[in-house]
Amino acid sequence: MNISMVGIDYNTAGIEDREHFSLTFEKQLEIAKVMKERYHSSGCIIVSTCNRTEIWFSELGTSEVECFSQLVIGENAKETMRSFCVCRQGDEAVNYLMELGCGIHSQIFGEDQILTQLKQALQQAREYQYIDSVLECLFRIAITAAKKVKTNIQIAKSNTSLPRTIVEQLEKEQGDLTGKSCLVIGNGEMGRLMAQNLLEKKCEVWMTLRQYKKSKAVIPEGSGVVLYDERYEYIEAMDYIFSATKSHHFTINKKTFENKRRKGKNYNLIDMAIPRDIEPSVEELDDVNVFNMDYFCQEANGREHVLEETRELLAEYADEFKQWYQFRNLASTVDGISDIVSEITDAKLTKVYKSMDISKDQQELLQSNVQMATKKAVSKIIFGLRDVLQIDQCGEVLKALEQSAMYCVK
Repeated sequence: MNISMVGIDYNTAGIEDREHFSLTFEKQLEIAKVMKERYHSSGCIIVSTCNRTEIWFSELGTSEVECFSQLVIGENAKETMRSFCVCRQGDEAVNYLMELGCGIHSQIFGEDQILTQLKQALQQAREYQYIDSVLECLFRIAITAAKKVKTNIQIAKSNTSLPRTIVEQLEKEQGDLTGKSCLVIGNGEMGRLMAQNLLEKKCEVWMTLRQYKKSKAVIPEGSGVVLYDERYEYIEAMDYIFSATKSHHFTINKKTFENKRRKGKNYNLIDMAIPRDIEPSVEELDDVNVFNMDYFCQEANGREHVLEETRELLAEYADEFKQWYQFRNLASTVDGISDIVSEITDAKLTKVYKSMDISKDQQELLQSNVQMATKKAVSKIIFGLRDVLQIDQCGEVLKALEQSAMYCVK
């Protein structure tokens, strides 16, 4: 099975190192183009989130780690950078993706956002046409499997996400958040989720916008609006500042923050971005606490029974994909048999068509519909062999059917 992936995540690299692997949208498209044109990969999908950067390949004829090193971190990649990479191939890669969609490998165990991120990666690969049928089927089945697990098994609390986990952990460590003043920098999906969770805790929330266009921006009801360029003017009054942007420059820098804050007041800054939004040296200031995503994590401790149940269910979907993958090479044979049966059926019904009191156009339409129905029926019956025979047995049966069909038309 020529399917593989290579990447890094929070398990292999800390937040300082993961920043080097962060991919912009433009960089992802560039990598996909090179994978197809230079490395002749049949297809690829790129999963780039705050906690992981992964490239999935189909029919790659070279080293996954070498591709990743050159395309993501540059040809002069240091050996320490390469050591962060993890490569999975074949069955291991398939099983890993099934588990990934369920949040089993997420920093927040069982979180829901990874499923959305996989959908987005799949949709982007479709839209820009760097996916093939193998990865299309694999990701589609993995997403379906994750939905089934979410419905049937309680892996974690409902609606588990990084913003919800942050709120819960802050409450646990710092007490009730009611009435606290919070600034959320960033109006993307993560920023909106953060604002919504804070509003549910009855916090006073403001969100930044780069342009004051409420008609186009999505702002949670109850949140105030701050122009992004004026964000520092609001810092003095804030208790908590959350930053979740895709910017490649700091949204909070030490010098300006130090000048704008109120001396003696305690501030909590939560950096939810990769690359980081908040300049690391801000943490050197007195009365300032800076938290990043690695601080807010929930491990799978004590969930062994849930993992076992989940993996049993996922194994069914992994087997479904593996069957499809093995059987797909026989699809052309199935099509050939279906075509022959359709031709035989058409020939057998020639006299029937001529005896019918219908126009020529109606006869041609009827013939076309009968041919199509015949092909679909034969294909359905033959593909059903997957449920009752081993793949090698299917191959033998199809070979015999093909020979028999060819004999019938001689």
